[in-house]
Amino acid sequence: MSVMGSSIEHLYDVGVTMRVPVREDIQLWCEADVPRRLLWRRERWRVIDMPTLQARGVLCDSWRFTARSDRDHRTVVLDVERVGERWLLVAAWD
Repeated sequence: MSVMGSSIEHLYDVGVTMRVPVREDIQLWCEADVPRRLLWRRERWRVIDMPTLQARGVLCDSWRFTARSDRDHRTVVLDVERVGERWLLVAAWD
């Protein structure tokens, strides 16, 4: 087995979280212009932290936040972006 293959397997063994690139439509609901909940793959999620602000301190159409599943209480960190009138999930970390 190659060194690269061993390293990747080792990452999974020790439970290192991985960024997963995604480009999926989601439904996102905001309160006071801040994301609060979403629907992704027919599963409801709730935002459980304060979404990341843009470097200039201005809220933008791109967010990073932690969400918890209503179904089984898993938590993930998500990056979402507004594209026109819809929202896309662009990355997820477990």
